[in-house]
Amino acid sequence: MVCVPVLVRDLQRLSGFEQLDARVKELTSSQAELLERIQKLKQEVQNWRSNVETQVRTCQNELQGLKKGLDSEVEQLKLEMKEIRSAIQKEKGNLPTQITTLEMSNNDTEQALQTQDKALKVDTDASMEEQTATQA
Repeated sequence: MVCVPVLVRDLQRLSGFEQLDARVKELTSSQAELLERIQKLKQEVQNWRSNVETQVRTCQNELQGLKKGLDSEVEQLKLEMKEIRSAIQKEKGNLPTQITTLEMSNNDTEQALQTQDKALKVDTDASMEEQTATQA
């Protein structure tokens, strides 16, 4: 009879081990699933990071191209402004000469008009004298 309780006790212990073994298998399976999901998530994150880095590089390249273009345009505008300033300075330098030339031309024109007025007056006076002599 001593054998039966030991056997029952061994069977109960064996049943407990089987339950533990089943639980360990379940946890191992769950752990494997979690590890697989973690690996997939890591891969997704790496792919996402790679895509973001590619987009960032593309944007940086585009910005560098735009910056170079703008820098070139700014330099061109600076050169044009320098040429305009130079032309303005040249015109400023020529202005006194142009004013003097215009004044001289104006004086010549005034003298010519005065001479013409005198000639007309002389002609008019001579005409009047002729008419007076003819009437007398």
